[in-house]
Amino acid sequence: MPHRIDDMTLRRTFFMLLGAFAVLSAIAGLWQLADSRDKAAAAEWIDLTARLSDAAQRAGAQLAMERGLTAVMLARPADAGGRLQVELRQRRAAVDDAHAQLTALADELARRAPQHPIVAALARVRQDRSQIERRRTELDAQLQGSAGAPDAAEPWVALTTRAIGNLESLIAVGMLPLRDNLYTYASLPVIKDLLFTLAEHLGRERALLGVAIAHGAPLGEADQSLLGAYRAVSTHARRRAEAIVEHLPASPALGRAREGFRQELLHYEAVRAGVYQNGVEGLAYPLSAEQWYREASRGIDAATGLADAIAAQSARDIERLRQSARNTLGLLALIVVILTALFALAVRTLWRRVLEPLKTLEVAVRRISGGDLAQPLAAGRDDEFGHLARAFEQMRQALLDDIRQRDADARELRKLNTVVERSASAVTVTDEQGIIRYTNPRFSALTGYSNSEALGRKAGFWRSGLNSPEQYRDMWETIRKGRVWEGELINRCKDGNLYWAAVHVSPVADDNGALTNFIGVQHDVSEHRELKNRLAFLASYDELTELPNQNLLRERFAQAAAQARNDGSWIALVSLGLGRFKQINDSLGRKAGDDLLRIVARRLRQCIREQDAVSRQEGTEFILMLTGLGQAREVQALLERIIDIVRTPAVVKGEKLQPSAAAGVSLLSDDGDTFEALLHKATIALHHAEAQGLKYCVFSEELDRETRERMSMESALRLSLAANALELHYQPKVDLATGRVVAVEALARWRHPVSREYISPARFIPIAEESGLIQQLGAWALGEACRQNKAWQDAGLPVIIVAVNLSAAQLHQPDLVEIVADVLARSELDPALLELELTESALMEDPRQANLTLTRLKQLGLQLAIDDFGTGYSSLSYLCEFPIDQLKIDRSFVMDLLIKPAAAAISSSVITLAHRMGLKVVAEGVETAEQLTFLERHHCDEMQGYYFSKPLPADELAALLRSGRRLASPAQASGCTVLS
Repeated sequence: MPHRIDDMTLRRTFFMLLGAFAVLSAIAGLWQLADSRDKAAAAEWIDLTARLSDAAQRAGAQLAMERGLTAVMLARPADAGGRLQVELRQRRAAVDDAHAQLTALADELARRAPQHPIVAALARVRQDRSQIERRRTELDAQLQGSAGAPDAAEPWVALTTRAIGNLESLIAVGMLPLRDNLYTYASLPVIKDLLFTLAEHLGRERALLGVAIAHGAPLGEADQSLLGAYRAVSTHARRRAEAIVEHLPASPALGRAREGFRQELLHYEAVRAGVYQNGVEGLAYPLSAEQWYREASRGIDAATGLADAIAAQSARDIERLRQSARNTLGLLALIVVILTALFALAVRTLWRRVLEPLKTLEVAVRRISGGDLAQPLAAGRDDEFGHLARAFEQMRQALLDDIRQRDADARELRKLNTVVERSASAVTVTDEQGIIRYTNPRFSALTGYSNSEALGRKAGFWRSGLNSPEQYRDMWETIRKGRVWEGELINRCKDGNLYWAAVHVSPVADDNGALTNFIGVQHDVSEHRELKNRLAFLASYDELTELPNQNLLRERFAQAAAQARNDGSWIALVSLGLGRFKQINDSLGRKAGDDLLRIVARRLRQCIREQDAVSRQEGTEFILMLTGLGQAREVQALLERIIDIVRTPAVVKGEKLQPSAAAGVSLLSDDGDTFEALLHKATIALHHAEAQGLKYCVFSEELDRETRERMSMESALRLSLAANALELHYQPKVDLATGRVVAVEALARWRHPVSREYISPARFIPIAEESGLIQQLGAWALGEACRQNKAWQDAGLPVIIVAVNLSAAQLHQPDLVEIVADVLARSELDPALLELELTESALMEDPRQANLTLTRLKQLGLQLAIDDFGTGYSSLSYLCEFPIDQLKIDRSFVMDLLIKPAAAAISSSVITLAHRMGLKVVAEGVETAEQLTFLERHHCDEMQGYYFSKPLPADELAALLRSGRRLASPAQASGCTVLS
């Protein structure tokens, strides 16, 4: 049953299309090949015949000269001296050379066309050549005699004349076309030209004799001369034409024309001879002028007829050539149509069977080349691409296996390379003769010799001469036996210094057991003792401060604890930490920080008692062990004195620094019996003291519970941030001049994920700051506040500004400006409707950097405010430089307005100062009408607090904005109503 293309394999389809293409291409190619072969053969034939004609002409010319020279010498043998003999030999050599060329060309023509008439003409030429050579021998013998041989000249002339005629015939025959090769019919125009010449000169004879007959006048000498010339040309043309026509392909029409031409010319010759003879002798002409014209025209018509017959045959041959060309064109057109159809079929098949599967494979290959080897490949059809898909799947599996193996091998090679290149030991590799082929970087560092200086030299050139020869002999005997040699040698560096080296030499053998290499490893052990002592010191002491480390302190604690249990005394373990140390490192450099640590360590050593101990824990934390305490409260007085001494200003790098210190205390055995337990609790107490700003803190169980609660709350806050479970509430800011809500402050609110109760920001914000979550929390609050404000605008609510707090950690982010710009772009909020609030203390941590950051933020078009103003230690000079728009009076001052004159004075001064600087003032924490009255009296710009509204969820604030409620002045309000 025949297969459809869809059922065929690609290979079968390909071979079928290829076979069709091949057959059609072969037909067209063979056709063209045959035509091209005929053309090439014609070109070669015409070229060879042209060269043959040239050679025949040269041979004839040289033979004619030899003929005349020989005839002269035969007629006058007495004159055939040396000069004529030399010239004769030269002519004969020229004839022989021309005949050799002629024969070679004629043989090539005969080889190409064995049936061509040229073969017979060539035979006659060769026969003439043989006779001439024999005749030359005879004539040479005759010329040797003194009497000569005058009778021999005539046969010689006849022989050479006939040979020359045969050469002319050879030229004429060479012009004949090849059988069945129309492209070689170049002789036909020549034949027609000869017949035209013949007819023309016969016509001239007819005219000249016709005039003589008509006048009855005899032929004069001039007429006879012209007729002789006409006769010579016409005879030559006739002979040449007959020689060519004789060998033309036979046809009935051409045969009849040739026979008529021969008969009519014989008749013409007879009539002409009679007329010419009477005209020369002055006798009466046998014909009248009219009869002569009619008889002479028969010869001319015969030549014309032969030319027409040849032209007709040529026309038939040309028509055959045209028909052949039309057939070729038709065949080629058919082949083109068939090839086009096959091409369309091939394209369709290619699209369905190749391109579509290939696209699928391409996607898979791109995945594989991109490193994605996880997805398997579908098998597809049961054809070559299906097989290819399965092969790719096998390749994918193999690649996975290979990648795993290569990764494993690469890891091992990297390990090996890393071990050798980064080895602390000097490694050399030599050949079996001990010539160095490799050294690692450590070798150069140890010996001072570079890799290029060592390669190619005999191993051991670094010898010092201080080792015994027996030691080296033992080494070589050992390694040549295939065993490892180990020992210590004194070697010399390039600079002449000596060093002790622990040497390890290993032989390497091939699969046949023959030694191929030696690997030498040497390690400088000169500083071994010094290093050992140093390591012993570092095992117990801190390298920077030279204080005992935790290990040594632990040992001393064990001794002191045993003593305390015996005598009932107390031991206090104190964890003392230095604050604001990062600022010192950032501003003065790490070396300055190290210098300050050494100063603090020295002070601690000096201020503790003899029985006490001090140790550096890590970073900026120290541990003090206070022993022999009679009562627990004695530690307080000791700590007060120690912390005061530590906080004494110190000069570092020309700068007067004020160390900040806090301490946490745990007691043996109230807080535990082990060193680790007491240290852990002292650290907890230290963190509490730092968080609360205390000098020191004594550990308690309540503090422990608080620490665990803080850790639990940190974990819950982290989970809530990850789940986007926090909320924003918005507290309105009211313009005191109009009573309208002009802004809101976004405040984070958090429900505990377990209790579902709101956690006070005063509790979870510090935890976020300590744990590093404040940046994530601040970024979320910024994005959510901008999104919500844009939503209120889109809902048609009054346009307000949303204020978002920035923490100190956010202010120090290098990409803060980009983050804010991205939030504004994503929310599509007008930057003028966003206000960022920063605390005074955050700005003063690094005022210069803060000013640069605020300037870039201000360039975004948003508002900037300083929150909790008056609680920090800002400089008015910096305040003037900051590009801020608003000051917020801290709620602590607002709460004390009516009970503390200082708070009222500070608040009124801040308002006056801000207005003179062109800044707005917002009072936060306003809860009473009296507070509001004070603020209005001192021209405060805005208020914020529970007197107007508590912080509200987004939907409740939207309702408030939609209601259009305003703040009423206390002077206008009646009763307790404060809103209108």
